Amino acid sequence: MNVLVVEDELKLADGMSRFLTYSGFEVTVAMTLSEAKQQLHQRFDAVLLDVRLPDGEGWTLIPTLKAQQPAPAIILTTARGEADDRVFGLELGADDYLVKPIVLKELEIRLKRLVKQTDMIQFGTLTIDVKSRMVQENGHPLRLTNKEYELLLYLWKHVGEALDRNRLLDEVWDYAFVGDTRTVDTHIKQLRDKSPTLKEQLKTVHRVGYRLEELS
Repeated sequence: MNVLVVEDELKLADGMSRFLTYSGFEVTVAMTLSEAKQQLHQRFDAVLLDVRLPDGEGWTLIPTLKAQQPAPAIILTTARGEADDRVFGLELGADDYLVKPIVLKELEIRLKRLVKQTDMIQFGTLTIDVKSRMVQENGHPLRLTNKEYELLLYLWKHVGEALDRNRLLDEVWDYAFVGDTRTVDTHIKQLRDKSPTLKEQLKTVHRVGYRLEELS
C-alpha cells in the first residue's frame, strides 16, 4: 500500500513515515506543496495531507488528487483550531481528517479502513481486484499468471511513465532473478494478447521499454 505523507513538521513526518513503514506501508514524504505535486506521477493508495504548508494550503491539492483514476484516499491533518479548513477540505472531497497531535495507531486503523474501499481498480474495461488478485475485462475473467498480474499492477501504479526493461526486471522479478530482458518482452506480449485494453494502451517506447498510457 503506497502512502504519500505531506507534512512540513520534520519530527512528525519522520515519526509517521517510520511507523507506517514498520506497519507494512510504502511511504513517500513531501514537506511542501510543490514537493507533493512533484510526486504525483506516482500512484498512491492514500495521501496524508497537512492543511497548512510553507508554500500554500494543502487542501488546494485535493481536486488534483480526486481527478486521478482511481483517486487515492485523502486524510487531512490539522491543528485543533482549524475547523473551517477541515470542513472545507471535506467539502472538496477529502475522506477523513485527524487532529494533531496524531495518534499513530489510530492513523494506521483509519488508513486501512479507507484503503479497503480502493481494493478495486478500474482501468477502462479492465477491473483489477487487488485483494483476490483477479482481473476481468468487460466482466470476463482474464487468466493471468502471477508474474503477469504483478507486471500489470506495477504498470498501472506507474501509468504514463516510460519504464525501461531493466527497471521492470528489478521491480517485478527482483534483482536476484536470473534472466534477461526478453522475459519482460514475453510477458508484455502475453498481457497484450489477453487484453484488448492493454493491446491498445500498452505502448513500446523505442530503445527504452514500455509505457501504459493514460486513458483519454
